[in-house]
Amino acid sequence: MLSNLVMCQQDYKQTIEAEFTDYLNTIVNMEFEKSVEYIVPEFFDVVPKSQVIMMMQQGVKSKLMETEILNPQILKIDNAVKIDGKYYVLLTYSSEMKIRFFGIEDETKYEKSSRLSMTKGYLEDTFGSDNVYYNDEKDRFDIQSVKDVYAISENGQDNWRFLVIEKDQKMIIDHVLPTEISEKL
Repeated sequence: MLSNLVMCQQDYKQTIEAEFTDYLNTIVNMEFEKSVEYIVPEFFDVVPKSQVIMMMQQGVKSKLMETEILNPQILKIDNAVKIDGKYYVLLTYSSEMKIRFFGIEDETKYEKSSRLSMTKGYLEDTFGSDNVYYNDEKDRFDIQSVKDVYAISENGQDNWRFLVIEKDQKMIIDHVLPTEISEKL
């Protein structure tokens, strides 16, 4: 009986890993319409799906910046917790990002220095100062990103949907996650 429980536990974790990897690949490959299908539906009660897709597209098609996401990998998958008929699993993943911000035409050295300093401060607040490096030679920021994500499923076995935990999205977290989880974040 115990071996069946362990086997079942490994099966759902393998499914989460496969489905989350598919989700990450849609983002890396800029397939945004497909990527939103992996996001928990309740997220779109707060932010409409069309707006999420538009923001993703603008982020990569911006004339102000260029973003590249590399080497996404899952670092940890916790055990499932069942709350109010749904299963919740915390996972942690990492990825490398290369972000290049384009300056304004005729930008002075001082203006560029100020812009880069403010940008670095923002990125360090978001990703941690140890995870942000400005590559002067390539005129870009190299970032090591580590994020927590909740995988959520109705049956605890498949059809996992994901909510990336962002510290500035408390309203969304409170709407999607049960109080038992959101209070700990």
